[in-house]
Order: sequence, then structure tokens, then C-alpha cells
Amino acid sequence: MATIAASLPRPRKIRKLTAERVGGRATLPDVYYLKPIDNSRLRREVDRGMRRECYCLLGLGLMVFLFLLVFAWQSFAFVRDGYQVESARTERESLEEWNRQLRIEHAALADPQRIDALAKKDLGLALPQPHQVIRLEGESLVADPGPAQVAQNHPVSGEIP
Repeated sequence: MATIAASLPRPRKIRKLTAERVGGRATLPDVYYLKPIDNSRLRREVDRGMRRECYCLLGLGLMVFLFLLVFAWQSFAFVRDGYQVESARTERESLEEWNRQLRIEHAALADPQRIDALAKKDLGLALPQPHQVIRLEGESLVADPGPAQVAQNHPVSGEIP
């Protein structure tokens, strides 16, 4: 195999200034030879202890992630439920106010004086005269309905016997 000679500059070291003078000798460049190495036939040896440690660390990280995910989910559910409770509370208050207004309106519409005024004005009704009133006292004035009758079906022809 062929080798290539390469001359790479040496990094300079930082020197502290001292009272002594350093001799002025010249430095020779370092020479490096590149040798191509073919590692394609090599197979890495599996370290079972390291693999077990990686899996344990991965499992621990997964458990911490799941714990944080459940904690965040619980927190978000708590906030969401708080909003739902507040929404239900405001809806209840509005429904109670509506119910109160309906009760007031019902009381106003069921007022006997209002009904009497509407009956006299709009419908033309009047109080009954004393000769129009028939008072039923006791059972002697109640009409006897007669014997009980059973309902019967009639033919469809339209004639009723």
C-alpha cells in the first residue's frame, strides 16, 4: 500500500514570559503518514451489561414520562371540570331567574281581578242574575241517571239504530 506523507503544522504552545531567554533553534515539522484501514470485516462485540443499562435507563425514562403525562392529564381534567362546574352554575342561576320571572308572570295572569275585567270587557260576560242561579241542596234534586248501560259497537254503514 502506498502511504502519503503529510506535513501538518504543530500547534504553538503558549509560553510564559520569563527572565530567561529561550534559544533560537528552529523546529522541524512533524511528518504524519496516512494509512488506510479497512474495518468493514470487523464486527463489534456486544456488551451485555451496557445494553442492560441502556434498557434500564430507557425504561426509567419511559416511566417518568408516563408519570408526568398522567399528572398533566389529571391537572388538565381538573381545570376542565372546574370550567364545566362554573358553566353549570351560571346556567342554573339563569334558569332560576327565568323560573322566578315565569312565576311572577303566572301570578299576574292568574289574578282574579284581571280575569274578571277581561271577561266583562272582551268577552261581554256579566254576573248572573238571581233568577238564573239554581242552587242544588241535598240529594233529592239530583237527577237519577237511570240504569247503567254498556257501550255497543255499531256497523260502519253510518246508521245508528
